[in-house]
Amino acid sequence: MAFLIGKLWKKEIFYILLIFGVALFARFYKLSQHPVSLSMDEVSIGYNAYSILKTGRDEWGQSFPLAFRSVGDYKPPVNIYLTVPSIAFFGLTEFAVRAPVALLGSLSVIVFIFLLKELEVKRIGYLFGGFWLAIVAWHIHFSRGSFEAVTALFFILLGVLWFLICIRKKSLIYFSFSLALFALSLWAYHAERLFTPFFLLFLLFIYRKDLGFLVKKKEKLFISLIPFIVLIIPFIHLTFFTKVVQERAISTSILREQSLIRELNYGKYQSTGEAVFDNDLYLIFRHFLGKYLNYFDLRFWFWKGMQYTPPGFLDVGLFYAVDILVILVGIYSLIIHKNKNLRSLAIFWFFVGPIPAAFTMNEQHPLRALIWIPFFGISAAAGFEATYNFLKRNKKYLFVYVLLLLINIIYFADIYLRQFPRFFSESWQYGYKEISLYVCQNQDRYDNIYITDTFGSIVPNNTGLPGLYILFYCKIDPTAHFTFNSGFEKIKIKRMVWDKDNFPENSLVIGSYWDLPPDKVEKSMIVKKVDYPSGKPAFIFVDTTRRS
Repeated sequence: MAFLIGKLWKKEIFYILLIFGVALFARFYKLSQHPVSLSMDEVSIGYNAYSILKTGRDEWGQSFPLAFRSVGDYKPPVNIYLTVPSIAFFGLTEFAVRAPVALLGSLSVIVFIFLLKELEVKRIGYLFGGFWLAIVAWHIHFSRGSFEAVTALFFILLGVLWFLICIRKKSLIYFSFSLALFALSLWAYHAERLFTPFFLLFLLFIYRKDLGFLVKKKEKLFISLIPFIVLIIPFIHLTFFTKVVQERAISTSILREQSLIRELNYGKYQSTGEAVFDNDLYLIFRHFLGKYLNYFDLRFWFWKGMQYTPPGFLDVGLFYAVDILVILVGIYSLIIHKNKNLRSLAIFWFFVGPIPAAFTMNEQHPLRALIWIPFFGISAAAGFEATYNFLKRNKKYLFVYVLLLLINIIYFADIYLRQFPRFFSESWQYGYKEISLYVCQNQDRYDNIYITDTFGSIVPNNTGLPGLYILFYCKIDPTAHFTFNSGFEKIKIKRMVWDKDNFPENSLVIGSYWDLPPDKVEKSMIVKKVDYPSGKPAFIFVDTTRRS
């Protein structure tokens, strides 16, 4: 990257460093506290990384696995291995688990700036594009959790950048680096497993003339392909000869959605017309197409995409509402852009970006669609570039834009730091940390400890994995053999009914308020309570030795 920086003037370097500082602040500010709790995935990533660090094995005893079984969802390995040095340095903490992705999210901003520059976007455009990515709610949110999609996106952006550098410098080294990064994206997140192969083929096609130098260096070409081959062969093996990739795909497929299941005929048609015009393939395609088109809803883009609040409350879109004109002008600018490669790349990203997400369960899933964000960043850069001269001549409009942008950012900060934890702390398994820390500190006082595996302030309709949190916060020795789903040692994880379960003396019982109704539990037996940030009751701790 040194030769890229060498071409920049000092003021430009200052702006890039300033943008990077903004990106770091937005992603590292109170990182351990926001999101409000480690999710189950984050705890699993953290403990598996801790286990790899200490023993070279995952929580199931597998040595350096290429897919982590975890709770049966077979997590991609990249984030876990990236977390190992972080835990070695910071210890088994929330910050250590989240820091690697927060850093890659911040670095993505710098990579994106240079990517726009390689795509021949003008200076004001690529600086604004980098700033836009640094402050956009969509990318900030997922960079603050250990989300594999951010890691995979970083590999994609860097892969495209090095691909373009390889063409400009006619370098096999950068070609090798680029292919290796695209291969790594397959290992990093599930959406890229569908997106990356088509994206790479598309790049090779539109730049086929520029890649002619590879033919002249064909004796060295195979050597440059070795890193890609080393990375891709075991992935092909996992995909086609094991259940790892297939089970994950099946578990999130649209074929599991009840709305589609109710429509399918499963080959049992009542007539020839139904078999031709209303067959299962058509019904599946129609269902997919509806989900795909939903991603182009402007309300999803600018008003409700992040889902920080329940229906009926004001929310935050994937992008700030003030950017609606910038992005729409940018889309138009890209359509008529003279740079054919930039135009083709943007159009491909626009239409293909949401496809992996549309093939999965859940409507308008911003995490699974994160691979789509570069298109909007390119559009924002093109839109600002197209309107900059007008804004420069009419500074009052620029002032209004900056003022509205600042209001949008303040609003996002308030929603994210205050309202989001209040509304959705349950979805982030809030309270399991408090349970784990209390159990760690007091387990020697009790013969038995019972912990509920259900929770919820309205009804106990959520199922959690408190055993994972105990492993993490108690820093349980990874060499110990146990099955956390059913409990370990004196700790037992089970659904409970206070009126029916006969808990022995000298036991600690931790349940939701639905498991242990306060009107049925003697007040003298309650030793601790945990409430959600909303003020609603979460968990109650009961000591059976205090039974009268």
